[in-house]
Amino acid sequence: MSDFAAYPVQTSSPASSNGTVLPPSLPGTSPRKERGAIAAQACDTCRARKQKCDEQRPKCGTCQRFNVECHYREPQPTKKDKTLVEILDRLKVLDVLNVLENKIDHLSWRMDHLVATCHPNTNSTTTATHLAPPPPLTTSTGHTVDIHGVHPTVAHHHSPEGLPNGGPHALPNIASLTEDHYQYVSAVHQMLAWPAIQGHLATIQPKCPTRNLKSVATDGPAMALGAHLPMDHTIPISVQAGENYNHGPVSAPISAFGLDWDIMQTLSKAYFDTISLLHPILDRHTFLTQTLPTLFKNGIDHRLQSTIAFLVFALGEVALGNYRGAPINAHGGRPSGMRGGSKSHPPGITLFNEARKRLGFSVAETSLEMVQAYTLASTYCATCSYPMGFWKMIREASLACQSLIMINPGVLSSPQADLLRRAFWHCAVMETCLNLELGFPLTGLEKMENVVSLPDFSTSFTDYDYVSNQETQYQEHFASQIALRRLLVEFHGTLSRSPYNTTAPSTSSTPNRIRHMATDLERWRSYLPSNLQWQEDTPGAFPSSATAYNGASIYSPITTATATTTTNSTPAVSPILPTPQAGTTFMSSVSPGVSRVSMTGSGVMPQALANVTASGLRSPPMSHQQPILNSGLGPQHQPVPQPQMFTADLDAPPIRYPYAHDVQVALLRSRYYYAKYLIHRPFLYKALHHPDAMMQEDAIGAAECLKASLKWPIAMSPSSLQKRFVPCPFFFTQNFFGILVLLHLVLSDKVPILTKIKDTLCGGERFEPEAKKTVELYVDWIRDLKDVEPSAVWDWDVVCAMYGLEGNG
Repeated sequence: MSDFAAYPVQTSSPASSNGTVLPPSLPGTSPRKERGAIAAQACDTCRARKQKCDEQRPKCGTCQRFNVECHYREPQPTKKDKTLVEILDRLKVLDVLNVLENKIDHLSWRMDHLVATCHPNTNSTTTATHLAPPPPLTTSTGHTVDIHGVHPTVAHHHSPEGLPNGGPHALPNIASLTEDHYQYVSAVHQMLAWPAIQGHLATIQPKCPTRNLKSVATDGPAMALGAHLPMDHTIPISVQAGENYNHGPVSAPISAFGLDWDIMQTLSKAYFDTISLLHPILDRHTFLTQTLPTLFKNGIDHRLQSTIAFLVFALGEVALGNYRGAPINAHGGRPSGMRGGSKSHPPGITLFNEARKRLGFSVAETSLEMVQAYTLASTYCATCSYPMGFWKMIREASLACQSLIMINPGVLSSPQADLLRRAFWHCAVMETCLNLELGFPLTGLEKMENVVSLPDFSTSFTDYDYVSNQETQYQEHFASQIALRRLLVEFHGTLSRSPYNTTAPSTSSTPNRIRHMATDLERWRSYLPSNLQWQEDTPGAFPSSATAYNGASIYSPITTATATTTTNSTPAVSPILPTPQAGTTFMSSVSPGVSRVSMTGSGVMPQALANVTASGLRSPPMSHQQPILNSGLGPQHQPVPQPQMFTADLDAPPIRYPYAHDVQVALLRSRYYYAKYLIHRPFLYKALHHPDAMMQEDAIGAAECLKASLKWPIAMSPSSLQKRFVPCPFFFTQNFFGILVLLHLVLSDKVPILTKIKDTLCGGERFEPEAKKTVELYVDWIRDLKDVEPSAVWDWDVVCAMYGLEGNG
C-alpha cells in the first residue's frame, strides 16, 4: 500500500476540461467529449483546406488520400515562444563566438608549447611530460574519444586542425599536478589533492580519526556513491521494516495497486505541476488524455505505458511528500529540507518498485518511451538520494537515446522529435554534472549534439502548460540550462588542454583565456530573458522584472492559518495545497477566464479532506485552474512585495512559490555561480602554492573565485527546504564541501596572500560576514543530508572536525 493517502490533497474536478480528463465512459453514460490535442504543425494542404492534420511523416493521411505532395512549413513561434526563440538565436551567436575564440586559444596553446620547449624549466625534468595533454578518454562503451569526446575518425568535424588530444570531458590524472604547472581539474576530490589543501587537511586529521583524509583524492567517487558505508546504499525492496516486497501480479486492474481515478489524477497533477517543470520530458496532454484512460479501462500490464505511469505516480507522491510530509529529521528546532517518508522508506517507493518490476520486460525496446522510462527512474533515484541508481539509470537513458537516433534517424523529424530532444538534452546536462564532478565516463551522447537540435516545445499543449510557463518560464529555464551547459563544457575543454605555468605568468595564456570565459559567462547572463535576469552581486534577489512579471501574486508569502505538523515550533512549510479555511481565497494562476477560485470550509482540516477509503484517497472536487502548489491568501492578506526571493535566514518562515519556481530559479543561478567559481579556481591554486609569483590579475581572479563561491541560492530558503526536487543533489553536496575547505583556509587567516586578497579585493568588510553566513548555509546542507545521502556522511565528519561542530548535530 502506498503512502500517498497520508497526504490530504485535493484532486481534479470531474468536469475539468483541457489538461484534466474525465474517467473513461462506462456503459450507459454519455460524458462530454474532450477537446482534441492542438496540432503542433499542420501541412500546407490541410492548412489550405482548413482541416485537421494528423501530422504523419513524410505524408499525412489527407495527402496520401488525394495523392498530392505533403509539405510542412518550418514551425513559426507563437507569441509565447518568442523569448525561447531569442534564447536559441543567441545560442547560435555564442557558438560562432566560441569557434573564433577556440582558434585564438589554439594559437595561444601553440605559443605556450613553443615557449616551454625553447625555455624548459630547470627545476623540473618532466616539463614536457606535464605539458602534454591528458590521455584520451575511454567511454563506457569502450570507444576511445578525442578532444570533444568523439571517435577519431570524425574528430575533424568537431575540432580545429592540430589541437592536442584529450577532451573537455576527460579528467586529468592527479599525477599531472606539479609545483610549476597546474593541470586544471574540475572534481572536488581532485582539488583536495592540491599539496596546500592536503597540508591543511593533515592538521585536521587528528580531530577526525575515523576518516583517512589522504585517500580523498582517489576515493572521492566511491564516497559519493556510498561505497565507504558498511552496507550498500541501495533502493529498498521491502516497503516497511519487517514487511516483504509485494510479489503481486504484473497485470491487474488499477484497484489491485490501491489506485483509482482520483488518485491517479492527483498524483499525475502533482508530478506535472512540479517535477515535470524541472525535467520536461513527458507530454502532459498525451499522458492525461490517452495513458490514464487506457489504464483505467484496461488495467495495469507489463508494457512501457504502465511502467511510465507508475514512475509518474511515484514522483507525484514524492511531490506530495515534499510539501505535506513530515521532515525526516530536525536540528536545533529547524525542520529538515528532506520531507516525506524516511531513509529506509522514501515516498513513492511502493509505486517505484512496481515500475522497476516491469522495466525488465522492455529493456530490449528501442523507443522514446524507453528513454523516458529510464529518465524518470533516474529522477526518482535522485529525489531519494540514491546516487548509484541515479547514475545507472541516466546512463541507460543516454544509451537508449543514442540507440533510438542511430536505428531510427527519422524520429528527429517525427511528431515525437521535440520530446526526444528534451530527453536528449536533459541526459546531456546530467551526464556533464557526473563527468565534471566524479569523472564518470561519458556514454557517447555528446557525439550527437550536432544532429539533435534544441527543443522548441512544439508538441501539443494544455492550458496548464501555458499557465505554468507564464508563471515560471520553465521552457526558458530549460533552454538557458542547455546554453549554460554548452559554455561549461567548452570552458572545461579549454582549461583541460591548457596547463597553467604558475611560476611564469608572463608566458602563460591561461589568464587571458579565463578572462574570455568570464566574458562569455557574463554574456550568457545578459542574454537571459528579463524574467530570468538578476544582479550579479545579489544572488537572492527577485528577477529584474519581478514587478511586471505576472503581477505580484507569485512573490507572495504563505499566509494560511494552519500548518502541517512538524517536529518543532517553527512555522511549517506550505502544504502541497493550502488547507481550506472559512473565507479563504486562493490566488489562481493566469488561466483564461478565471482570476480567482474561492473555496470555503468549516474547520481546520475538513473531514472530507482526510477521508481515506480502502481503495485510496477520496477528496472533494476543486477547480483545476489552481496549481498543485499555490499560496493561500486570505482577504486580509494582500500580496506584499518581498525584498528577496531567497534568504540566508533558514529559521525565517519560508516563502512558497507555485510550480516549484524557486527551485527552477535557484538551480539556474547556482549553476552560473558554479561555472564562475570553477573557471577562476586555477588562480586560487597559484595563490596557495606560488604566492610570490602572483600578479594583480591573478589576485583579482582568486578574488572572483572566492566571491562566486558565496551563498548559492540552492542552499538558501526556500529552495533548500525542497531538496527532493534538486536534480543530482550530491553534485552540490560535493561542491559545498570543497568550498567549506577553502573558506576555512581563508577565514582562519593562515595564508597571508589569501588574507590580503580577502581584505582588499573581495568587497572589503562585507566579505567576511557573507562568507560566515555561507559557511552556515553549506554546513546546514550537509548536516541535513547526512542521514540519507552517502557523500554527506563522510563530508559531515570532516566538516565537524574542521569547524569544531558537534558530530551528532
